[in-house]
Amino acid sequence: MAALRFLLLSAVVVLLSAVTFTEGMRYSSGPKACCFEFTSTPVKLNMVKSFSFTSQQCSKEAILFVMKRGRQVCAKPSDPWVQKHIQLLQNKMSGSQQPL
Repeated sequence: MAALRFLLLSAVVVLLSAVTFTEGMRYSSGPKACCFEFTSTPVKLNMVKSFSFTSQQCSKEAILFVMKRGRQVCAKPSDPWVQKHIQLLQNKMSGSQQPL
């Protein structure tokens, strides 16, 4: 009887450990995209489809521009042209574009 209890308890512990391990693996995945090289040439605003900020898990802070043809371009958020592009794109997305 004691051996059966020990065997059952061992099986439960192994099962719980496996579930905990697999759940932990699901949440420990790294960032989707990080940038290691940056363009110094401004991209054409009319060719930009969208943009995103890279994850804080990345070693370098960056803006990832996705172009209309699918190409991805990394840029430094501190560059003045990048800041202007982001502001214009955010205005465009919110529908609050200023009249010219």
